[in-house]
Parts: sequence; C-alpha cells; structure tokens
Amino acid sequence: MGTGFDRAARSFSNLIHRKVTVTNCHSIVTDSLRNERAFDEAHGDLHVLVTQVIGDVSGKSFLIFTDKERAEVFNAMNLRQDNEALCEAFLLEIDNIISASVISELADSLGLEVYGDVPELHRITAAEYCAFMEKAIGSGGASGLLFCRATFQVGEHESTAPQFVWN
Repeated sequence: MGTGFDRAARSFSNLIHRKVTVTNCHSIVTDSLRNERAFDEAHGDLHVLVTQVIGDVSGKSFLIFTDKERAEVFNAMNLRQDNEALCEAFLLEIDNIISASVISELADSLGLEVYGDVPELHRITAAEYCAFMEKAIGSGGASGLLFCRATFQVGEHESTAPQFVWN
C-alpha cells in the first residue's frame, strides 16, 4: 500500500505542479465496521468517493475526506471553493489518481488484472458513516476490510490525511 501511495503522490504532484509527499502511512485489517471508530471525533460532512474494483478480484475502495481535509487540499492549490460543481469534479479526479495508482501498484505486485471503475461522490455526515459503509459493502458483509490512512503533504502547506478503505 505504501508503494501505491508513493505512486499516487507522484501522480498528484504532476496534476497540481507542486511537490506532494507521503509522510505517514498505516493500515489495519478488521472484520467489522464497529471495530473501526475512524470518524467518532469528526464533525460536519464527509466526502466519500467510491470506486468499484473490477477484474481478477473485485471489491470497492472508499477515499474519505473530512471537510477540513478537503479545504486543506484546495487551499494548498489555491483553488476557489465557491463553485461546488468544480470542487466535486476535482475530488473525483483526485480519487481517480489515488485509486488508480494504488490499484495499479497492487495489480503489478500481485500479478493481477484489476482496474477501478468511474468513482462516485457521496456527501454524508460523520454520524452516518457506519450506516453508509454497511449499505455500500452490502448485506453479505465483508470477509475483511482494510483501513489505510496516508498523510499527503502538499508543498509547504499543512498535511492532509484522507482515509482509504478497501473491501
């Protein structure tokens, strides 16, 4: 995953013409959403980008930004945040870059043919997180969830740490 996030940082750097580095990455595997209390302290909206993984293995990836993290990314790039359609389009492009980079790295490492479908953007509150994830994963439940957090530093600005969840 770390190599995939490094690859994502390089791609993201090329998009915004600024240096992006991964300063921290950690992952845990769990069999229940109830064990992962990722957004208990978060307030406001979450921006959840869902990408269906297709190919030799299937699943979904979820790239999750808090309002603060979204604002940090946009501020680091000096982007105006008053045009919601443009903000959503840019978040979708960020997901394309990060998801594709991580998926490609995993595919290369494991010798699999997999790719990500077109992402979907959902805005939910932090309180709705568990219910949203349970519905998105499906009634069959997950045999395991991989929760990853990577901290991306954009230029000299504050770091942002979106959460990346795999099912």
